[in-house]
Amino acid sequence: MNTGVLLAISVLAPWIVHIAPPRQRALALVGVVTLLLLYGIFAANPLTGWALWGGLAAGLVSLMLLGGFVGGGGRRPPRRPAPGGGPRVGNPGTGGVPPRGWG
Repeated sequence: MNTGVLLAISVLAPWIVHIAPPRQRALALVGVVTLLLLYGIFAANPLTGWALWGGLAAGLVSLMLLGGFVGGGGRRPPRRPAPGGGPRVGNPGTGGVPPRGWG
C-alpha cells in the first residue's frame, strides 16, 4: 500500500507543478515537497524507495512527451495592437479635440 501511494505521488508531482499557473509554480513545488516530507514522517523514507525515483522518471517522461505533442512547446504569438491605437492628437482630457486658441 505504501509503495502504491508513493508511486502515485511521484508520478503526479511533475504534472501538479506543470499545471499550476506560472506565478504559483513555486508554491506548487513547495506543496509537493511538503507532501513528500509528510509521507516520510508518517510512512517511510521516500528517498530510498524505488517508487519515488521510478515514479518521478515516469512522470517527467510523460510530461515531456504529452506536453510536446499536445502543446507544441511554443509560446503564444505577441498580441496585435488594438485598432485605432495610434498616437492621439490634442489634449487627452477633451477627447482628442484641441481647445480654442490652439493653432
